Amino acid sequence: MRDGCRFWRPAVHGLWLCLLAGLGGCGPAFLEEPEAWARREAPIRIPNSLSTQALVFNALSTNKIANQLLGTNALAALFSPPGHPTILNQLQDPAARQFMGYLVSCALANGQNLTWVDPSTGGTQTWQGKLGICPAWKTQAPTQACLQQVSSCLLARNNAFGLRVELSLRGEHPTTPSVFGLETVTPPSEYVPLSPQRLASFEPCTGTPVGAARDCGWRGDAVGACQPDTRVVLGAGGADPDTCTGAALGTSSGARMVLRVCEGIHGCDHGSALPWLGESAGSCGTVAPAVAFTCPAGGHFSVMTAPYTHGQLGTATVQTAPSSVQYRLPEASVFRVREGAFYGTVFDPEALAAEVFVRDGRVILPEQPVKGSVYRRMYSCYDSNWSDGVANATHRVCALPSTSSNCAAQVTGVCVNPAYRAYPSSMCATDDGSQVAGDGDYEKCRDHHSTTQWNYPVTSYIHSACDVLGDYGKPELCTRPRQTPKLP
Repeated sequence: MRDGCRFWRPAVHGLWLCLLAGLGGCGPAFLEEPEAWARREAPIRIPNSLSTQALVFNALSTNKIANQLLGTNALAALFSPPGHPTILNQLQDPAARQFMGYLVSCALANGQNLTWVDPSTGGTQTWQGKLGICPAWKTQAPTQACLQQVSSCLLARNNAFGLRVELSLRGEHPTTPSVFGLETVTPPSEYVPLSPQRLASFEPCTGTPVGAARDCGWRGDAVGACQPDTRVVLGAGGADPDTCTGAALGTSSGARMVLRVCEGIHGCDHGSALPWLGESAGSCGTVAPAVAFTCPAGGHFSVMTAPYTHGQLGTATVQTAPSSVQYRLPEASVFRVREGAFYGTVFDPEALAAEVFVRDGRVILPEQPVKGSVYRRMYSCYDSNWSDGVANATHRVCALPSTSSNCAAQVTGVCVNPAYRAYPSSMCATDDGSQVAGDGDYEKCRDHHSTTQWNYPVTSYIHSACDVLGDYGKPELCTRPRQTPKLP
């Protein structure tokens, strides 16, 4: 299951590589300042900056009464008018509303939504379903399986910098295996890398613009792989544009078509310095498009297609050369770096290490940093191929990783140790559950201080090893020497 995820930022600085102003400045160093966690009261927390630890400190999941209500009631009964008075009060916290956006997108399916009406203003906010882990939660009280797998989904979508990073989420659904099915062809991401901004090229056009240089009305075709620094040619009916020799590559049908090629797994706009690699409205004196480019250092490229004249209907079937180039890659081939697994439950009010309150319209946050996990029954294990799995996982789930504080989960250990697969050397019973063979999901995972087995973990895969933690500026956090781990 591919998820173009915007991660929560559990840290206090501006969103998305500090492109937006935060409350107290920017930069990873601010993550390490416990003084920033002195008691704070604020009538407003910036709702779209993710600068106030929306996962670990919000007035819904981090409040015992609200947490209990969430875990035992249908969502519509709590949020739809007239709504539950406690929930309405807690939703004065912008971070609580943000938390609900992620909860609904994990739990409910495409086409489902949940609308909340602000009783003080009459304004509405609608949260959209996406992944469909337990769509029945909208109208029925959730099962424990639902709560655990939604908790795992929420944790998988968390990281310290609030970056939008493309993820592949894998697991075993108790009733619907297709929830965690993998795409057979991976389209390019439609967002600016590491940004919440959708590329202009994927937005609808106004009027009827023409040509390959326009930045609207495009669609993503697929992702390909190639040998870095080698020459690649691809076409949708056109021949090699540099030599005009050899057979035409691919075909076009219907309206005249255009092509654009971008570096990596993201789409791009016209002429952007990176990741734009080239585009074509025709080649070799014909209207059939083809593009030649040098394979980028990362070894992946993305292709976009569009009709030459916006509004017309056509199809481009892209073919690549030489034969060593792989195109139309499946999800499993694009997202090959296994991070680890997330499991447990956020929805246990007695297992909260801190609480957030809303009093007289003001949000009351904890006075001091919380040592360890705010959610005492939420866990994370790490893949055995990380050089320093403990450090990687700690930086993945903790806002203050140097002191292992303000964490969203407890780091338990290596998910599966290839040399010693029994617990406690391995926290999970298998590294490939049987429901979707070959997808590499950890299953039947345990915590590190009891014999409880958690049956609904979510395993996360990323495209490149430093996609999530690269902004710490510590390469050792995302190196993978592929050494067999030793017995602890």
